[in-house]
Amino acid sequence: MTRSTHFLLLHVFASCFAATWVKITKPTVTWEEMEVSPDGERKFFCGEFDASFTGRYHWRFNGSSILPERTQIHRNQFVFLSGSNAIRNQLEGEYECCVRETLGNACYSRMIVVQNRTDNHNIDMSNSTLLLAEEGNTYYIRMHDVKRVEGVKCTLDGVNVENFKYPFLGRHTKKSVPYHLKIENLERGGEVKCDLRLQKKEVVEKTFDVRLLGGFASISNTPFFFISPIICVILGIVIRL
Repeated sequence: MTRSTHFLLLHVFASCFAATWVKITKPTVTWEEMEVSPDGERKFFCGEFDASFTGRYHWRFNGSSILPERTQIHRNQFVFLSGSNAIRNQLEGEYECCVRETLGNACYSRMIVVQNRTDNHNIDMSNSTLLLAEEGNTYYIRMHDVKRVEGVKCTLDGVNVENFKYPFLGRHTKKSVPYHLKIENLERGGEVKCDLRLQKKEVVEKTFDVRLLGGFASISNTPFFFISPIICVILGIVIRL
């Protein structure tokens, strides 16, 4: 839609429905295609017609004025803060920005869709010390060869984290393979240290590393100036042989 067409339509709507709000639909945005800043933030603009507009912006998410967590509003910008990728499933939906422009009242609407949705996984780590994980996924982990525990206390790189907890919901566990730790919407990797409290005040420890799969660089994404020295070294060895 050209700017002149946009102007004409908005003017017609404003003339016919001066006291009502006109809904203008913007193109759908894919979460994975949004630009990510060096601070890990994503954002999009209201898209109002009047670039000189200085009034108030009213934002809504799925028809509600209650906005998702890990988001902020800077007037005509809707910002997804660092760490929001871990909860991207919760951010999918319709975003509306409503303004009272000179030509009339308009709500600019756009849908944000998530292609790479997060998922839940049950992992038996009783004989493992490495968890290869994806950002945003939720993991139910069995850490020791014990039936049940009274509670779990864990740290990530020495810091207590809220999304590392004991999985109280029985429907996520099985009698044959009980799970002792729930990591909800995993955000980052690091060293995990856990104390499992058993019956009779007995405590067992478990330490393991979490590595995000997205952190591994593939050859296709590695700059040639980094690969070329490696190739030269390999060729040199072959020539000597």
